[in-house]
Amino acid sequence: MLGQDIIRDFTEGNTEAFERIYGVFYKEIFAYCYRYSLSRENAEELTHDIFLQLWKTRDYIEPEQGIKGYLLTVSKNIVFTWLRNASRKKRMRTEIETYFILQQEEHLPEKRLEASMSLSSFRKTLNDLPPKRKLVYEMIRFKEMTYNEVAEQLSISRDAVKDHMVKANRVIQSMKSNKNYMDYITILYFLLFPTLL
Repeated sequence: MLGQDIIRDFTEGNTEAFERIYGVFYKEIFAYCYRYSLSRENAEELTHDIFLQLWKTRDYIEPEQGIKGYLLTVSKNIVFTWLRNASRKKRMRTEIETYFILQQEEHLPEKRLEASMSLSSFRKTLNDLPPKRKLVYEMIRFKEMTYNEVAEQLSISRDAVKDHMVKANRVIQSMKSNKNYMDYITILYFLLFPTLL
């Protein structure tokens, strides 16, 4: 059980108090994340994000009210956002596959030309990224590695990996805004099925 003095020390930036809170709630938060993500790696990543968010927003905590309720609210928000993004990604993959099954049946040469032009544009955008940022993006997007795996392999912090991804996605998003939806689907399809190149 955590006393108000520990919670107060935490809100004032005491790292030892944070470690105490982490130790008390880690298993419960990890179990909550695992229940929804059904993956140990995803649960570990979500748990890390939750405690990081707890640290960043510690000023909002009232020691008299305890910390568990606030921590559960942070957990629900982060897990909900993750589920929403995962659902969107799954839906996008289904749309990609459906679209290109139809395109394959039609065998339209102009669509294949459009696809090659779009892919070329996407590759140029990737190649214009700083080398390490490009590498981080490719490891996560194409090799489906976790942030922790990339951080360990490149000997950089997990926060540095996240920063590279945020900045790379910003550039990619800018490129996508200049293309129509079908161009973007074309690019993703060739990334998912490179053997068709």
